[in-house]
Amino acid sequence: MNESFRKFASGEFSSMKDIRDLFFKNGITRRNGKPLHFNQIREMLQRTFYFGLMTYHGETYEGKHKPLVTKKLFDEVQKVLEKKYNRKPQKHEFAFTGFIKCKECDSFFTAEKHKKFYPKTRGEVEYTYYRCVKKKGVYSQPYLREEELENQLRGLILSVSLSEVWANKLLKMAEKDGKKEKQFAVGELQKLSFSLTELEKKLDKLLESYLEEIVDTESYQKKKEKLLQQKQFLKEKIVEIKTKGLSWLEPLNEFIKEAADAAKIARAKNSCHDLSIMAKTVGSNFFLKDRRLSASFKKGGFDALAAEAPYVPQGKGAASATSRPLSSLYWLQILDLENQLR
Repeated sequence: MNESFRKFASGEFSSMKDIRDLFFKNGITRRNGKPLHFNQIREMLQRTFYFGLMTYHGETYEGKHKPLVTKKLFDEVQKVLEKKYNRKPQKHEFAFTGFIKCKECDSFFTAEKHKKFYPKTRGEVEYTYYRCVKKKGVYSQPYLREEELENQLRGLILSVSLSEVWANKLLKMAEKDGKKEKQFAVGELQKLSFSLTELEKKLDKLLESYLEEIVDTESYQKKKEKLLQQKQFLKEKIVEIKTKGLSWLEPLNEFIKEAADAAKIARAKNSCHDLSIMAKTVGSNFFLKDRRLSASFKKGGFDALAAEAPYVPQGKGAASATSRPLSSLYWLQILDLENQLR
């Protein structure tokens, strides 16, 4: 990401296509494996998240994540965007289009605004409605008010979120386990290194015995092959421990932080844009049928949280996933056990 921002700011990209190709080359694609749309790239380049800031309830906070780019570089990119790719704002920009489909005909939902006049108050109110684009023929799905769709999205996201208290507990536990594993790895490396040294000594002694004709050729070759196999095994174990290390810790920490951010965004007011981004972060395959929204949650964490906390629309008794035991994930099993032992 840093390379992309740097090249964009320096003018190395002659067009959005160039940065799209770089993203594609590095595996940053849409979920179907195809290159990103230009509007997706623009959205990524404008996210303050990358230099360490997040917005909650209209207020800006410092994120707990490590910034991917500097603020200076981010500002330089914004200047290039404004100068070269400035576009006229659309009359209406709808937060929840482009990722929700009709379950009846598999077409995307679109949005439109309608005004309603109230005779008693002599007032006119504008509402946003979402409907299927009906590209595949006749359908029976009704319109859905944006407020209701927003409410359901908040409920879905909240059902796979972690409260800040739980997130902090899990991060501390992960750090503690990481230290234990690191100490264990250091001890294992010392043992393996010692065993490797001893094997080298045995090989040297075997060679000396062979040169002094104490051991015949056939015995020498058999013993040598056996020792070399043991040596190779030890070397592979050493490489495995060194390369694997704490590879699980960073993804785990990232997931916990995302789940905590999900809780904040789901409860924030006037954050439809952030709500849309977070929905795509935690899930996919969003479908509407009979005014009910459903989704598939991403495997490796969010799906487990969803299994532990059934979805309830916000405003109707919804609670975060942490209102129930989160036994589906191993680190949450540990937390439940610790709570029982207190």
